[in-house]
Amino acid sequence: MNKEFIPYEPSLALKEIGFDEWCYKVYEKNSRLCNTYESTRWQNENPELVIGAPLYQQAFSFFREKYGLPSHIATYWQHDWNNYSYQYYFVQDKVEWNGIEHYKTYEEAKLACLNKLIEIVKQK
Repeated sequence: MNKEFIPYEPSLALKEIGFDEWCYKVYEKNSRLCNTYESTRWQNENPELVIGAPLYQQAFSFFREKYGLPSHIATYWQHDWNNYSYQYYFVQDKVEWNGIEHYKTYEEAKLACLNKLIEIVKQK
């Protein structure tokens, strides 16, 4: 289940660009992922050191709703239909953009898309 949560570094970047929704898990003390209820006491004592660990779907909703950056991951079948790769797409200023690279796993494409969206927002 932990693979559904965004890793520490992108979670920190999300916090920096305004993500402040409640999360099922948080990162605390040396980027340790823990359940929200486990960190409640520590979080109350050190709120600036606790970073929400959003689900990917929460982050993608955040970009879509707050910044108007919808995105999705597409599957590309190769010539023999036995091999495939993944690529991400997002819409910025009513123009669809895609990640030029192809990724071996859906998870790699998801993380690459998330990092690209963070980069775009930080540049604004």
